[in-house]
This record gives sequence, C-alpha cells and structure tokens, in this order.
Amino acid sequence: MKIIRAFASIALALAAFSQSAFAVVYPLPPANSRLIGENIEITVPEDSKLPLEAFAAQYQMGLSNMLEANPGVDVYLPKAGSKMIIPQQL
Repeated sequence: MKIIRAFASIALALAAFSQSAFAVVYPLPPANSRLIGENIEITVPEDSKLPLEAFAAQYQMGLSNMLEANPGVDVYLPKAGSKMIIPQQL
C-alpha cells in the first residue's frame, strides 16, 4: 500500500511540475516601453504541404492572428520560400 501511495505521489508531482516547461518566456521590455516579446520571421520550407493553421499551431498562435500578421498569404497552402511573420510581440 505504501508503494502505491509513493508511486501515486511521484506521478502527481511530475504531472504538476511538468506543465511549467511548456510556458512561453518573454524578456522584460526596455524602460518606457510596454511591448514585450519579438515577432519571429520564418521561411516556408520548399517541400511544405502544410496549411497556415499548422504553422499557427506549431507556434501556439491563433489562425486569426497569423492572418492579420500575414495578409495575402494563402490559408490552405502558403507559397514555398515565402516569408511569414509569427506575431509574438504583445
């Protein structure tokens, strides 16, 4: 019984503390600035067949945010080699 309780306690502790590993960390803004983070610019790989939604999910971003940051990009198949902005600045 003690072994089961110890194992359950360890499993619960690991589950509770592992969530912080997925948090996004932003550097502090410079003095007199309220903007945090920086926008990321990526290039769509040449062999990519992924829709814009897949790139949004990869960077934990909403599709509407990606569309607003990248007007004119095809939602279903972004052009290979094109530059896209990942809006990470708040």
